[in-house]
Amino acid sequence: MNSTPRCLCALLCYNDGDILEDVILHMLKNRHDIVVWNHGSDDNTAAILDKYSSKFVENKYVPRTFDFYNLYQEMSRNLIKNYIKLYDWISFPDDDEILEGSDRTKSYFEHLCTVFNSRYNYIQFNNFNYWFTEKDDKTIASPTQRIRYYSIFPDCAPRIRSWRASATNIRTLGNHNPLAGEKYPVNFNLRHYPMRSYDQMIRRIKKDRANLQRDGANYHYNNMKTNIAKMLLKPEQLLYDDGISELNPYPKYNWRELYGYGARSSRLRSLSSAFSARVRAAAKREKTPNLGR
Repeated sequence: MNSTPRCLCALLCYNDGDILEDVILHMLKNRHDIVVWNHGSDDNTAAILDKYSSKFVENKYVPRTFDFYNLYQEMSRNLIKNYIKLYDWISFPDDDEILEGSDRTKSYFEHLCTVFNSRYNYIQFNNFNYWFTEKDDKTIASPTQRIRYYSIFPDCAPRIRSWRASATNIRTLGNHNPLAGEKYPVNFNLRHYPMRSYDQMIRRIKKDRANLQRDGANYHYNNMKTNIAKMLLKPEQLLYDDGISELNPYPKYNWRELYGYGARSSRLRSLSSAFSARVRAAAKREKTPNLGR
C-alpha cells in the first residue's frame, strides 16, 4: 500500500510580494508545511508573511546584510538540523515559481506521492518562463492568473526543486546541484514569473537585482538593463496557457535574446545559436504553404 509523504516547503523571499501569496497558497493547497525566510524585503513581502504567519512552521527575518550567495547553504543547514527527520519530502521553489507535476492530470502533491513511493530521490523541473504582455488583464491582481504567455527555457541551468528529505544536502545558489540517489526519469514542470509588469521589471533590474553578478552567476540582469525595449515581448512571440491544456515544450522564444550569456558560456552560445536556427527554420516551414506533389 502506498504511503502519503509529510511535505515541507522552503521559501527564500526578497521583494516578490506581488506573487508571494500565490506561491504560498499553491504550496498549502498541495499539502506542504512552510519554512519561510524574508531576506530584507522592502516591498509588501512582510505584510503577506504576517497574513499567513499561522500557516508557517518557521518565519524568520534575515537582514539584507547577510550575503545572498550564502543563503541557500544556510537554509540547507537549517533543514538538515531541524526538519529532515520530521518530514519525508522537501520542495524548494523560488518565491516567484509555481511547481507542477509532469502533466496536469493530477496535482503537484499527487505527482509527488508517485515519486515518493518509488526508488527515486529527487526531481528536476522544466523551466517555463511566463512574461507580462500587453494582453494581460490588468484588473486581475494575481500574477499567476493575469500572465498567460510563456515559453520554455530549455538551456538554463538545471532546476532541482524537490527531493526526499533524507537526501537533503547543502544546496548551491539556485538549487542547481544534484542530490544522492537517482533522479526521477521524467521532469516535472515549473512556471516561473520573473517579469510581471513593466514597473516590477524596472525595479527588479535596476534595484532588487542590481550589482548581483558574481563569479559568472546572475549576469543576466546586467545584460537585460542594456536594452529595456527588447524586454517588452509581444504575445505572438510566446505561447498561451489556458490553465487547462498541457504546457507546450516547443521553445518558441529564445530566452538568450534577453538573458544573454556569462563570461564562461561559450558552449551555451553555440547551443543557443543552433537553437535559434531551428526556430527560424520551423517558423519558415509554418509560413510556407504545402503545395503537395
